[in-house]
Formats: sequence, structure tokens, C-alpha cells
Amino acid sequence: MVLDHAPDGDSVRFVPDHPIPVAQCMPRLRWSKDGALSVRLLGVDAPEIHYRRRGQPLWRQPSPWGEQAAQALLNFLGFSSLQRNLAGRVVGADPQACRGTLGVLRVDRYGRALGLALRGEDRGARDASLAWEDTWEASANQELLRQGHVYPLVHKDFPTDWRISLSTSVQMARMQSRGIWPADRTHCGFPLSDAQTLRDTLESACLIWPFLFRRLVDVETSFLRGSSSAEWLSRLNRCAGSVSLSSVNGSVPFLDLISFADGKLQLLVPPEEIVIHS
Repeated sequence: MVLDHAPDGDSVRFVPDHPIPVAQCMPRLRWSKDGALSVRLLGVDAPEIHYRRRGQPLWRQPSPWGEQAAQALLNFLGFSSLQRNLAGRVVGADPQACRGTLGVLRVDRYGRALGLALRGEDRGARDASLAWEDTWEASANQELLRQGHVYPLVHKDFPTDWRISLSTSVQMARMQSRGIWPADRTHCGFPLSDAQTLRDTLESACLIWPFLFRRLVDVETSFLRGSSSAEWLSRLNRCAGSVSLSSVNGSVPFLDLISFADGKLQLLVPPEEIVIHS
């Protein structure tokens, strides 16, 4: 279902054929009034088109990358055309809904299902935590990574058997300059010196890993107050939470994974190597 909503590139709305068993199996799921579930796609992080901190205005990453990710996701799932209004909400779609299959790994703290989206008729009951390789390979999640429309986002419970495939897809898309990768500034660095530079950089000038984008928006108040670089970097480290590297045992400070020098911030390791614990 997409009508009267503003879909992005890493989440979908899903209406189960049999909602009662789903609710009984996963009682923490949050349902909308029309019986739909909000599903966050595992392993992918699309450029933000409507990120908001509580009580604050919307932020978005530079166009058209978020819109292209959303379009690619919906096309993959079977929507051949969409019409949006100026606010980005879908006012027309062909078809208005598509059949699909959802594999759920877990439910997050916001009541969203975290899992895989597959197109077409029900392919049988599958548990995404069992890490069937063919399920991951056939998913919208993996296809978006292959096409380079999204960044990777690996949480600690992301199935180990899928990580190699995810990393390979990301590395191939980056090497072949697909999708977002020619525009990405996460690793070559981008300027950050004050509050205005922060907003201009993040919303207009530089496309970066959305996880880092959201954390920088979260520490915006530090820039507004004129905090020293040491102070806002410390807050950024706290906002990032506990992380580790796929090749290293134990957590590492997020500050060890970035460099800030001469008013320029850059990520020192590929995002597919970073494992998010929180």
C-alpha cells in the first residue's frame, strides 16, 4: 500500500492476509488504523527524505538520491508508476497495491517489523533468522544494494551468512559507480565548521552515509551553541552508540572510525564493515 503516504527507500507498508496470527506471533508490532505494518528493510540505509528529531523541523539529504531509492524499491515490488504531490505523498499509483512476502527477523523499539521484502505471491512461511541464502538474494534489500541505490547498515543481529553477500554487492556497486556511489562524500570528507555549514552541507552539498547524517543532525545543537570540536565530537560518539568492526572482536569507539581535521569530517572505514550494536 502506498496511497496517501510518502514512501522512502528502506521501508514499506505491508498488510498481512492473516493479521491475527501475525499479531499473536509478534505482539509488539505497531499497527496503523488501516491494518498495515511499517516494515524497515534489514541491511539497507536509504538517503533520508524526511528525518525529524522530536519537536524539530524535517531534515533531508540532497536530491534526488532518496527519491531514486524509493522509486527503485517500489518498482522492484511491482508498482509501475507513481504520482506524488509537492509534499512527496503518493496521490496515484498503478497498481494501488502489490502482492508480496515479508520475512521478519525482529520487531524494533518503535514497533516496526525488521526484515526482508520479496515481491510476488506468498512463497511459503519463512523465518528470516534462519538466513536462507536464496531468500536474501531474492529480496528487495539485496537488489537495492546491487543497484547502488542505498547504503549498507549492519546491526549486530544481522545474519552472519548474509554479510558476505551484502559486502560483495556494496563493493561491486561502489567499484562500478552505480547509483549513489559517484556522489558519495563519506570517505573523501566534507566540510563542517558551524551550524550553517552543517545544514548546507548535509541538505544540499554532500551525500553521506545516512547513519552518519542522522547522528550529525542529532548533535546540531552543539553547533548552534558554538561548542568546540572536542565537545561535539564527544556527543557524536555518544549518539552513535556502541559499534564494532566485522573483522575485530569487541566494540570500538565511533570516534576511532572518523577523522576531523581542518574543518573536514570523513569516515575512515567502509560502512559495510561497521556493525551497529544499539
